[in-house]
Amino acid sequence: MGKQRVPRTRAGNTWTESRYWAFLRSLLRQGFNRYPPKFQARKQAERTVKGKRHKYEYQCSGCKEWFMGKEIQVDHITPAGSLKDYDDLAGFAERLFCEAEDMQVMCKPCHQIKTNEERAAR
Repeated sequence: MGKQRVPRTRAGNTWTESRYWAFLRSLLRQGFNRYPPKFQARKQAERTVKGKRHKYEYQCSGCKEWFMGKEIQVDHITPAGSLKDYDDLAGFAERLFCEAEDMQVMCKPCHQIKTNEERAAR
């Protein structure tokens, strides 16, 4: 017997439901990259550096070490959660587009550890 196909009900019957919701999640997360409170959270963790090739460093809220901008990420203290149907949409958007005090700057290793812990807890 062959593999059963998932019904394609979205985008002219070319996308599955899962693909459709992944697309919407991606669009919202791209919008978050331009959301002003994200930059406010970064600014709060910033210090000016003299005598180095980079101008600013950012303190990780996990390990408390200082990192260059390309080594940090802005994290939601409360995870944005899932977006799998229309019932999830309002809560997901509200948690994703939160204020700066609900975000923290973390180095990439600390952020990955936190993300893995949150996924394991689900």
